[in-house]
This record gives sequence, C-alpha cells and structure tokens, in this order.
Amino acid sequence: MSGIIVSREDRVLVVTLNRAPANAFDDVTSRELAQVMLSYQEDPDLRCAILTASGEKFFSGGMDLKWGADGNLRLASHGYGPGGLGGISELWSLTKPVIAALNGMAVGAGFEIAMACDLVVAADHVKFWLPEVQRGFIADAGGVIRLPRLLPYQLAMEMLLTCRWMTAQELQPFGIVNAVVPASELMDKAREYAAKITEAAPLAVQATKATWHQTAHLSVRGAFDEVQSGKIREHRAMMDSPDYEEGSRAFADKRKPVWYGK
Repeated sequence: MSGIIVSREDRVLVVTLNRAPANAFDDVTSRELAQVMLSYQEDPDLRCAILTASGEKFFSGGMDLKWGADGNLRLASHGYGPGGLGGISELWSLTKPVIAALNGMAVGAGFEIAMACDLVVAADHVKFWLPEVQRGFIADAGGVIRLPRLLPYQLAMEMLLTCRWMTAQELQPFGIVNAVVPASELMDKAREYAAKITEAAPLAVQATKATWHQTAHLSVRGAFDEVQSGKIREHRAMMDSPDYEEGSRAFADKRKPVWYGK
C-alpha cells in the first residue's frame, strides 16, 4: 500500500497517509484506508488508531482532482469502497476510536475525514477549507452533513458556500478540534489521548461509540429506548463481559483493572 503507511505501537495503530504531494484521495487510496480500518476493527489487540500524514503542508488535499478530471468523478461514488471517499467518512461499522493528528492543511475530503474521526489534534499552522462549490460539486463526503451539526448553521454555510478558510485555533472553541499544539508536539499529544483510551475498558469504549452512532438520529427518549431494549450489540457485549464488573472490583480492591476485552 504505497499511499498508506501502517505501524503498530503496542495497542495503538498508527496510519500515515503518504501520497505526495498533497496526500489526496482517489478510489484506490479510499479503499485501502477502509481496509486498514476494517482490519483494525477486527484485531483484538488494537484499541485505538491515530490517523496522520506525511509532510507538514497537507494532512490531505482532499479528492485527487487530476484523477477526477480523467472521467472518474461521476463514477466515484460507486468506487470508493465501504468507507466512502477517504475510507472512513461512511465506515459505520468502525466502533473503535480514531484520533486524527493533523500535520497540515485539511482540504475538502481531508477536512471531512477529520470530522469523521473521534478526536482531532491539530498542529498550530493547520487550516481547514471546503472548496467544492468552486469546483462544480458539493462537500457530500461529510461536509454538508456533519459541519452544520458541529458549527452554528450560518458559520457552516459560510465555509460551505463562500469557501472561507478557518484555522485550527478558530475551530477549537466549537469542539471540532480537541487540541492545538506546536507541530513538534503533534504526535505526542495524539499518543497521550490514545494512552488514556487504551487504559479504559475496550468493550466500554466500543459501546460508547456504537451507542452514539446508532442513536444520534433519535430523540432523547428514543435513544434511551434503543439502549434499554438491548438493540445495540456492543452495549449487550459490554454488559455480558467479565469487564462489566472488573472495574468496580478493582476500585474496591485499590488496584488497576485487568480488562479482558471479551
């Protein structure tokens, strides 16, 4: 997978986009990243993933427009694979957390991929841009769907319709970015978040993400009903696991919990 570099750091998977000059996505790269994430989901030894990229200028420049200009654009939505453009923007089966470590600009699908991640750490020079309407299409890999849910509507529309650039510092107060750090500290901060996640009960972590994904479209009452009816598989697995009582026992015994993750 020349466009993606994968490494393991204990229970953390580090995935690096490596497609110079802008780490842009075509159909092949999208399918490759989706496959990496599906393999991560199935690996019982992995509990968290960090998604970053090579270089300092771009996290991702979004869709590869040169590839799209060769007649691929109209067929693209059918060829990106199970995760959609960028590999994870529509990967609903992914219940393990992904931390985006943004080393450079997040443009178009690059921004949409970041919004699909669970936590976002950005280097202090990072900017965000959704230029799709200036290219003849829309940000339908998550921009028009997720951004108005994360920002005040008018500000989201300003980014989507006027293609306003925004910095990591500007977006942090809205929660799109969890932390803004010097570039030299980017991966350390991402690993700090990952360490906290891997210390937690793995089934509880997955149940947290799965419960949100499966109830986000419901009313508060409907979401409670969904959970209490036992319809969420990950929540049931957590409650049926020895880990469900291990945390309380460890607290009472004044020791660290030992998670089985099954």
